[in-house]
Amino acid sequence: MFTNPTKIALACAGIFATIGPTHAQTKPSEFNPVVVSASRFEEINSEIPALITVITKQEIKESGVNSIPEALMQIGNLNVRNLNGGQLGVGAVVDMRGFGASARDNTLILLDGQRLNPLDSGSVRWESIPLSSIERIEILNGSGSVQYGDKAVGGVVNIITRSDKVNPSSIEATAGSFGTFATSGSYASKIDSTKLNVNFSAANNDGWRDNSQVRQGSLRANATHYINQKDKVFIDSLFSSQSYGTPGGVLGQVGQGNPKAAKFNNVGDKNVTNGTAVTLGMVQSISSREMIEGEVSYKDSGATQYTPSLTDKTTIYDKWSFDFTPRYKKSWGAIGDSVLGFDYSQAMGSFVTNTGNIQKANITNRSYYLTHKLPLTTQLDLLGGFRRQTQDAVAYDYKSSTGHSNASKTQSANASDLALNYQYGASQQHKVFAKINNSYRFANIDEYWGMTYDSFAPYAGHRVFSGILKPQKNNTLELGGDWAIANQQRFGLTIYQIDSTNEIRYNTDTDENINSADIRRYGVVANAQLKISDAWSMSPKVALQTAKYTAGAFDGQEVALVPKVTSSLGIFYKPKSNVSYSTYLNYVGSQRYDGDQNNTLNKMPSFTTVDLSASYKYGSWESSLSLKNIFDKRYANYGGYGFVTLPGGGSGYSYYYYPSDPRSIFLTTRYIFK
Repeated sequence: MFTNPTKIALACAGIFATIGPTHAQTKPSEFNPVVVSASRFEEINSEIPALITVITKQEIKESGVNSIPEALMQIGNLNVRNLNGGQLGVGAVVDMRGFGASARDNTLILLDGQRLNPLDSGSVRWESIPLSSIERIEILNGSGSVQYGDKAVGGVVNIITRSDKVNPSSIEATAGSFGTFATSGSYASKIDSTKLNVNFSAANNDGWRDNSQVRQGSLRANATHYINQKDKVFIDSLFSSQSYGTPGGVLGQVGQGNPKAAKFNNVGDKNVTNGTAVTLGMVQSISSREMIEGEVSYKDSGATQYTPSLTDKTTIYDKWSFDFTPRYKKSWGAIGDSVLGFDYSQAMGSFVTNTGNIQKANITNRSYYLTHKLPLTTQLDLLGGFRRQTQDAVAYDYKSSTGHSNASKTQSANASDLALNYQYGASQQHKVFAKINNSYRFANIDEYWGMTYDSFAPYAGHRVFSGILKPQKNNTLELGGDWAIANQQRFGLTIYQIDSTNEIRYNTDTDENINSADIRRYGVVANAQLKISDAWSMSPKVALQTAKYTAGAFDGQEVALVPKVTSSLGIFYKPKSNVSYSTYLNYVGSQRYDGDQNNTLNKMPSFTTVDLSASYKYGSWESSLSLKNIFDKRYANYGGYGFVTLPGGGSGYSYYYYPSDPRSIFLTTRYIFK
């Protein structure tokens, strides 16, 4: 069962649980339920056995953030790592529940319920979503594998842009440090029963570090036709492009070396990417108790990576995917609600270098899932679910010097949920839940390959096929609750333990991906929203986490890149309805460098950053001024230890790190067409 450190949190849960009865006289009208889509159908937050945080459109505006990853870190208290630095979130990775170097493939990122995680181990293309298009961001803390399948292990982030509201059109511009200039805008209209939304964004940033420049843009359009109040059909289309430099790591431990300089063999490195996506969807009521929803989507993307220092100087990546995701919901009255769904996807990725090396992979996934919520009493629900996913993987590898090889494999994995959810309070606005969950993830298409090195030039690496890996499997135990009082205060808490088998990780010693020995993770996540007075409010959040190997050569050792504590505190002052001030303090505890499986090296130091923002509204105009990292803290949220290229052409083992930006300032002005 749960390990000793979480007993303290269990005591906290008992204290929070007393909040409901103490305020039993709260009027139902004072509680506005939060509607979320964690079940793939919209439901009230208190009906879902999970800790869910919602970042609103207004919070994004008033915080002064410049990217989605910054909003997730600053407002959502998620551990976000960014190897490229900069304010635009290029290459940012979200780590929920302490997965360290494998975090990007254990946190599922969604856009309106559709996957954003790429087919390979690349990062989510955050730039493809204009900030102005976001209605809210839902953060599901914990597994969502039954509902969403592969990769929904540590958590799910669902970025919601679709809304039945017709928001006013707007245009805005941002200018600031490091040569940053960005523009974005939105247009919305409704003609009879059809609503149209168009959003665009464009941004340039020269970067604080050498070779860290970014040029990016995106265009998104949505048309929704309402058949009646419940039923609708829609089409989404999206185009994005990006060009950015990759400065590489700084040799040495955090704080050593010249943090502004690009690594000598990264000078001139650049990635150029573009992507398109089209989604068709519908919502159809069959009866007052039955509903069908579904989407058909196609995505493709291309990327060219320029690496002058390597033998394979140019690598071209091409990927496409097709998804079909229908689902059916039925209310059975006194015996509850069921959701039955089927997910089908087909994807292909290819990697071609200028030296003639070719790698290709084709993956087909078929999943079915069933969930049911059974009311045991008027306040207590029993929830269960099951998913089975089958994957057909075919890989082709060709190297000009050794010829080609092929491999294929069909594998299956299951996910399941069993939970009790107890709602209480005058409006049933409080909940306490207990849950058992099984989840999984399959290998990415590029995780079939590792690296090999020529003896005459050990730094000139080539991909080498290393086999199709087994699916990773995870078992989770979780207790938690959420308590809301008169829209003035909200408290949330969850305690978890995750046991992972065959976890897919990158072995820094052998430069290949492996199924690792067993790993156990346990921790506590707590957050609150506190209304101190009419003008003052605050939002404290904290995550305590530990990840250790429980078998194999590293039995008992900590997993790298897992800080034991992350916390944030937002303090908000709103003296007038059109003026607001925000202060954000973010703390990340010390963590082990990537590659330190033996736990014998020094740790990356902890750091605290403080950001300030002020926003002002006057008629149709809105402006915000934000100061980032006001105390000019020099820090890094990623670092490693491994075999690297050294100045002069040699190679050897060394620490390295990716520095984050120093103090910066940004001004945003927005005009709203009313």
